[in-house]
Amino acid sequence: MYLKELLSVHQQAFKQKVVEAFAEKHSMTIEQVLKSQGVVIDNYVHSKYQGVERAVSEITEFKRPVILNIRRDPCGEAVCMICERDQPNIEKLQLIYDDRIVFYELYDSTPEAALYHIIHQCEGEKLLPLTAVIHNGAVKKYWSGRPVEVDEYREYLDLLV
Repeated sequence: MYLKELLSVHQQAFKQKVVEAFAEKHSMTIEQVLKSQGVVIDNYVHSKYQGVERAVSEITEFKRPVILNIRRDPCGEAVCMICERDQPNIEKLQLIYDDRIVFYELYDSTPEAALYHIIHQCEGEKLLPLTAVIHNGAVKKYWSGRPVEVDEYREYLDLLV
C-alpha cells in the first residue's frame, strides 16, 4: 500500500460522492455535472485534501522509516485513554531509534488527520490512535484502536533501519 496511491483512491471516491450528490440534488446526469461543474468540484476536492496532500508529501520524502501517529489532541476536551496508554511506547521507540526513524504525529483536530481514513479504509470499528510504519512511501503496517507494544513495532522497524 503506497500512501500516495491510497490518497488518490480516497480523493477519487470522495469526488465521485460529491458528483453523485450534486447530480441527485439538481436532477442532472453525472456527465452533465462533470461538464458544467467539473472544475468547481475539482477545486473543492483539492481544497478539502490540501493539508493531507502536504502531509503525504512530507512523509514520502523522508529517506528513513516513519512512525505516523494519529491520536486525540491532548489539549482537547475529550481524553482518549488508548492514546494515552500508547504514548509511552512511542516515547520508548524514540529512545531506541533516535534519529534513525522519523516520528510524525498528527492530532485528530487537524485537517491532516484525515490520513486516518485514507490509511484505514477497511470496514470495522475505527478507533484512535492509528499508528503506521511507513517507508519509502509504502505503508508497511498499521494498527488502530489499541496500544502497540514496543516489541511489536520493532518487528517491522528493525527490518528497515
